[in-house]
Amino acid sequence: MKINNINTISNQSHIYGNQNKKQQVQKNSNNHSEILSYPMNYYVTSFKGMNLAKMYDEYNWYINHDNIPAIKSFLKMNFPKEEMDEFLTHILNTNDRSYQLIDSIISIPREAKNIYDALKEKIGSSSKNLMVFAYDSPYNDAYRRYIEQKFNRANTLSELLKVRPDWSGDALMKKYISLAGNDALKIGNIPKQIPKEHLDKILEYLSAKMEVGNKSDKKIDNLVIDGRTYEFKYFTEGRSSKNVFGVFIPAMMKKYVIKIDSIQNRSLDAPFALGTLAKIDKYLTANRSRNSAPLCYYDHARNFSIYKYIEHSPISENPKDLSVIKKHLPDFNALGLDYNDTVGYKNFFALNEHSLDTHYRMDGYQEALNRDEWISVDNDHVTFSNRFQPMIGTYNRTLPNGMGIAVC
Repeated sequence: MKINNINTISNQSHIYGNQNKKQQVQKNSNNHSEILSYPMNYYVTSFKGMNLAKMYDEYNWYINHDNIPAIKSFLKMNFPKEEMDEFLTHILNTNDRSYQLIDSIISIPREAKNIYDALKEKIGSSSKNLMVFAYDSPYNDAYRRYIEQKFNRANTLSELLKVRPDWSGDALMKKYISLAGNDALKIGNIPKQIPKEHLDKILEYLSAKMEVGNKSDKKIDNLVIDGRTYEFKYFTEGRSSKNVFGVFIPAMMKKYVIKIDSIQNRSLDAPFALGTLAKIDKYLTANRSRNSAPLCYYDHARNFSIYKYIEHSPISENPKDLSVIKKHLPDFNALGLDYNDTVGYKNFFALNEHSLDTHYRMDGYQEALNRDEWISVDNDHVTFSNRFQPMIGTYNRTLPNGMGIAVC
């Protein structure tokens, strides 16, 4: 392997003479130039004989020349465990390099377990860098900085919810206000097939059909707006104040589901609230989960949400316990979610080629067809846990179901 010399901003003799200054390197990422920092003792061989320059040269070669994500570049390296652990600590103690490394882990959540196991082999299972929930862990400190930077840099709430679903309502509202200048929080986008002025009339029409508690099976007449016909179906499952309507647009061959609840019940943190559900479902949707109905849009001010409609194909077996459900929803576990609801078994449908019109966007969809997997259309009862994502109290809050904890 050929390692190119690193172009520096300061020459090496100056670095040797003044170790209080940082070395920087030019890195190409997605056709953009980025300046990344080195530790102050980059050119100094450590007291244990470890050569940081040699390790950084190899690490950067994999990233910049071979275009390998930072975490996988680290895992390609072969040095003694003690040196690998010390090198990882150097990366984690450098602001931009730690952000790059952690972001490469977070961007592939389904690989969290494999990455954790591989790190144990590289740096040793007793390393503090693997004790990510310990306050004095270098990784924990780096992750705190990462989540703060991610929060500050995000341009939409969807960007945050792709990282993890358990952002606190206060944090999301604070971010939304900073972006929009108002507290009419929204997540996602209204489907382009439903013009906003049509949506306003549809919501007004359906709100008059809402019921609380046991729902009665009833027919809802079509609604014609500007010459376009909208057809509806009322779903009677569930005894809460939430109402679920199918909204079909025959002229465009599009189908959606609108969930509505009263303004008094709106929340981004409470159990069963549409806002809480939107956080979970946006995380699943942003990560292209094949086991969950995609969320299109959530409107906090009016407390409603819009989902892609899932064709109601009966499941092959009625779930008798959680193990059966989890077997058919493997992507939940892969994404760090643990499903805990055994009551709403009518919320599952068989995954097939006709489940929805955008199935090709879902991760592992074709392979899942042969495994008899399901799609869940109501994810009230889940918990979130990921070995690389400790909870940061300023930004995160436990999802309101405490029945179980998933561990990658």
